[in-house]
Amino acid sequence: MDFPAKIMKAAALGAKRLWSGTRGSIAQLTAVAVPCCVLVSIGAAELVAVSASESRLQSIADAGALEGAHHLSLAVDPAVVRERTASFVEAQFDGWSEAPAYQGTYEIVDWNGQSAIRVLLNGNRPSFFANLLPRGGWKFRSEAIAAPVGKTPLCVLATGSSGVTGGMIDINNKSAVEAPDCGVHSNADIILGNPSQITGRKIQAVLTATGGMMKPAPGTGAAAITDPFASMRFPSLNGCPFKGNGQANPDVYGPGGIYSLPAGIHCQPIVVKANAVIKLEPGDHFFRKNLSLQGPGHLTGEDVFLFFDHGSDPVFNSKSATVNLIGRKSGPYAGMVMATIGGNSPNIVIPGKIVEQLLGVIYVRNGFLEVSGEGVAAEDSAWTVIVAKQIKTKDTARILINANYDSSDVPVPNGVGPSGGQPGGDGTRLIE
Repeated sequence: MDFPAKIMKAAALGAKRLWSGTRGSIAQLTAVAVPCCVLVSIGAAELVAVSASESRLQSIADAGALEGAHHLSLAVDPAVVRERTASFVEAQFDGWSEAPAYQGTYEIVDWNGQSAIRVLLNGNRPSFFANLLPRGGWKFRSEAIAAPVGKTPLCVLATGSSGVTGGMIDINNKSAVEAPDCGVHSNADIILGNPSQITGRKIQAVLTATGGMMKPAPGTGAAAITDPFASMRFPSLNGCPFKGNGQANPDVYGPGGIYSLPAGIHCQPIVVKANAVIKLEPGDHFFRKNLSLQGPGHLTGEDVFLFFDHGSDPVFNSKSATVNLIGRKSGPYAGMVMATIGGNSPNIVIPGKIVEQLLGVIYVRNGFLEVSGEGVAAEDSAWTVIVAKQIKTKDTARILINANYDSSDVPVPNGVGPSGGQPGGDGTRLIE
């Protein structure tokens, strides 16, 4: 074999050996690289899943905190808030097919003097590497804090918890309570007959709220609100001279004419006849017996407080009479317009149509306030607050509870209106 042929043969043999060696290296590289690529792909997919789980867990924590803040806005007992928040979160996990295991912590915390709810979710899911990488599997932690926003002024409060027939707020026939800018609260039940209704910025009850139409939807399970005037003191009128039983020997005004009635203690029944106008002079008026309007009689007064002792009532049962009263601007009863606390007849009954203005707090400690008849009561008042053991309406009467507190020089007492407001009038928001 000549030299060139030998060279060519050697080159071919070398190439063959080189090719054989290269094929072996590629096989070895492939044997190592393919599993690595698979692991990297699986790991990348798992990291995507972990990131998605973290994001969803945070979303659940945020939503849970907002749900809890909503219940806080209803003045619900803290234990109930936590329970309802936990139930909401649990429902979110039930709808998550690949949810991690989790532990939830729900706390009511103080945030700048306001109650807020903190939701902490600790999640765990196994990792692809038999919980070795990372050790113990993937762990997540999501936290959210939310609080009610704004305050709802308190303008209708039924303080009773038991001892009467019907709900503590008891709305019947086609009657209505309208409080569009403030809150309606019952320390027991709210019961409406069809087609009666309640409207308010917020409606809530310690027990149940059923029947009729309520806008917005009522909250239940609320915490009870203490009577803000439970410690208010009123004089006893038992010292009035005896002038016959019952409502005998009344002081009669009219028919016709305009009369002024000085502030003070009124021991005798007062009757206002047809077309007579009785003007209550500024101050505190304490009635030992009934104050009655007959026919088109008229009762007016500014900077006045009317207190009805046991055995007395405001008897406003004439369809053609009118009542226009503006509450006290100073003194121990500032902000109050009418009250009764107990005794033989501890109730106040007002016909809707004739009561044009009741500006101030109407307070019935041990009985009921009833609005009946037809028409709209108190619609000309800048603001009105009702605090009574029980609140009732019937027939087609409506009472309009305005909340224009800044437009009147009658001060709003502590514990009601803006100072008695409940948090969360306008919604909720996340703090963290």
